[in-house]
Amino acid sequence: MNYENLSNLEPLPMPITQSSLQLARQFAAQQRHPQRQEQVYFNTLAVLAVHDYLQILNIETDLTECDSWNPAMRLFTDAADLYIKGLGKIECRPVRNLHQNQATANDNLSANSPVNCPVPLEARADRIGYIAVAIDENEKAAKLLGFSPTAETGELVLNELHSLDDFLVNLERLFDAKVDLNQWLMNVFNPDWQPFEAIFNPEPLEDSPGAIENPIPSKLGNWFKNIVETGWQKFDQGKQNLEETIFPDQHPNFAFRSSGNSRQNLSLSGGQASLQHRFPEADVARARLIDLGMQLGRTTVALLVAIAQQSDRTVRVHVQLHPAIGQRYLPPHTKLSLISDTGKILHKSESTVQDLCILLKDFEVEPEESFSIRVAIDDLSITENFVV
Repeated sequence: MNYENLSNLEPLPMPITQSSLQLARQFAAQQRHPQRQEQVYFNTLAVLAVHDYLQILNIETDLTECDSWNPAMRLFTDAADLYIKGLGKIECRPVRNLHQNQATANDNLSANSPVNCPVPLEARADRIGYIAVAIDENEKAAKLLGFSPTAETGELVLNELHSLDDFLVNLERLFDAKVDLNQWLMNVFNPDWQPFEAIFNPEPLEDSPGAIENPIPSKLGNWFKNIVETGWQKFDQGKQNLEETIFPDQHPNFAFRSSGNSRQNLSLSGGQASLQHRFPEADVARARLIDLGMQLGRTTVALLVAIAQQSDRTVRVHVQLHPAIGQRYLPPHTKLSLISDTGKILHKSESTVQDLCILLKDFEVEPEESFSIRVAIDDLSITENFVV
């Protein structure tokens, strides 16, 4: 098959090394059935071809975080995933030689019959993109055919792939979209994240003296350094309990029961019992409004994030989800999830009827570590990405 004829893209050739062939044979030999042996063999070669390409570009990957590199997962999944550090998994789908002569291939192309690359069900979620990789065993060469950001139809149409330059632009966009918690510690914020008062206080707020124009993407580490970018306002509360600031008595919708007062209980989700809760001792706290869409009458919720720097340089993170001002309860079945940088759900909370708030268990994040917070209801989900 002449892959160059499938589109205007120029495939990128990558040599298949002897060590790659040996590893692919080793993984294939662990399978009992010939069909699975062939599947694992080609998946491994495709993953290694993309891995070598990213290594040339100094883009860090970690094969140990991949299902394709897990012996147990290889037994029953058709995964060809490659984990890119701090971003997520790219799926490297192999396209095998179709053993057609050139005339047949040209006939197919002239009939506008595109050549497709199937994507298995287990590889259609938790991926940041897909790269189709043509494997030529005889020439010991692979060709990176192009990139697709999604595989919603269950296949990659090879003559509709984006270029590898688009793939790199997509990686940069994903990186820039992450909220860096270190920047929060320097008081640098993305425009969508606001002080709690701006969301929960219906009265107009005075202009923040610390607000400045800054196009740098928000990184939570800067929250500690008292630097604010466009759209973010300073919130100089210091290390203190933030409950009185965020949930004053005049707003009973957001009241918590804390030790030493008589406030109403906060009913938690997922069948959990009501329990005492307060905000942690936080260095910085911000909130962001999230629109849950037209089907719910443009219901808006507020995502609250508070962070505190620990003595060992880790950052402790506290996350809550509330209805915005003017709404008493969260919509039922609203889900709040903590997701690792590899796409695994680490903790999840779901609202029931008449929940004032749902929250995640507090967690600590190491320097340079990434995570995501997802708010979802029905078929709509909104994900916020963070990095320390």
